[in-house]
Amino acid sequence: MSPNPAVWCAKCNLRIAPYDLLTVYHGTNYHQDCFLRLVREEADAAKRGQALPGLISKKTGGHTNHPASRM
Repeated sequence: MSPNPAVWCAKCNLRIAPYDLLTVYHGTNYHQDCFLRLVREEADAAKRGQALPGLISKKTGGHTNHPASRM
């Protein structure tokens, strides 16, 4: 048996081999590729979250800070 315990990826739930690149983020283990996908998904979600308030204001007729909405 190997002296190192098995390490599992939190994103894909597959074992991370001792020779694979390992990334630890907030105390959680990821394959390097899985971590990059996770970061990309979080960035995309943040972009959608920032765009959402403007869309909601326009639909409900609320005030926005966009210059075109002041006309």
